[in-house]
Amino acid sequence: MTPPVIPVPYIGRNLLFLEEVLDELDARGVTGPLLFRASEADKLARLLEHGTDRAGYPGERPWTDGPDQGRPIRHEDVIFATTAEEIRRGEREPERSTSLKKFAAIKRPLFVAHDARCFVKLCDRQYEYRDPARKQAALLALFPVTRVEPIQGWFSEEDGLAYRALVRSLRGGAMVEVGSWKGLSTAYVGRLAARNGVALHCVDTWDGSSDAYDARYRALLAAEDVPGAFRANMEALGIRPHVLRMPSTDAAARFADASLDLVFLDGSHDRAAVLADLEAWWPKLKPGGIVGGHDHNEEHAGVVDATAHFMSVAGRRIERGAGSVWWARR
Repeated sequence: MTPPVIPVPYIGRNLLFLEEVLDELDARGVTGPLLFRASEADKLARLLEHGTDRAGYPGERPWTDGPDQGRPIRHEDVIFATTAEEIRRGEREPERSTSLKKFAAIKRPLFVAHDARCFVKLCDRQYEYRDPARKQAALLALFPVTRVEPIQGWFSEEDGLAYRALVRSLRGGAMVEVGSWKGLSTAYVGRLAARNGVALHCVDTWDGSSDAYDARYRALLAAEDVPGAFRANMEALGIRPHVLRMPSTDAAARFADASLDLVFLDGSHDRAAVLADLEAWWPKLKPGGIVGGHDHNEEHAGVVDATAHFMSVAGRRIERGAGSVWWARR
């Protein structure tokens, strides 16, 4: 069977790219154990023909690296690869090499997924095919990488993955993101929402804020077409949200009560604005729906105070994810 070829955009966020790849595989019933290898786009045909980009070259080369270098191994029977967990570990350890970190040295990367059960581990990141004659059986999917310019914003990878985890639980229905700026936060959830059949609505005035960051935002808005950048970034990522360019509370009035599965708040961060957002959007959530947001930390006392007060009155518990993401259930 020919493995699927699945283009995936890459904005320089390695763990986001990994999650997109894992979700694409999961949607096709491929769960693991998995090995990932960085290759080059011009080796796509070679991979489809041979199952590995190390085969099909003239001549025979022995493997001469690692602890097995005294044992004769054909060069094409070994790959360098990393698991998903090793890739995650590599993001925590700057000096550790991973398949995704190799993108920096490859002009047109190709990400390759292999069935780990078809290999024997020789040493760290080196694997030998169990049956060299069945290389193609080990090849599960190929991901041509579409490079997209990094998106400017204030969303760490930790924050993005925590936000994405909230969206992953949804199937069908609708969600709202309040405060999108150039779309960095949206990049973490937009393709996933579409894959899960979730209608995504993005709300932003792109007209400053009511908190202490207003002057900074207005300066950035004066220097660049930020709404245009948002639209361009979404198009490049293949994300098609319904955009409401208006104040958050005005947008909330457009939704019926108990119609939304998730609302993510990242608009103005002063206490009054956060309370107003919570009061406006809370009734719009279905029973069991999720309201959450960004910047729940000591640097944003307005967010912490407003969410604590509102959820205390509502009798709901605030939960925390990685980074500064918070959420509560209706």
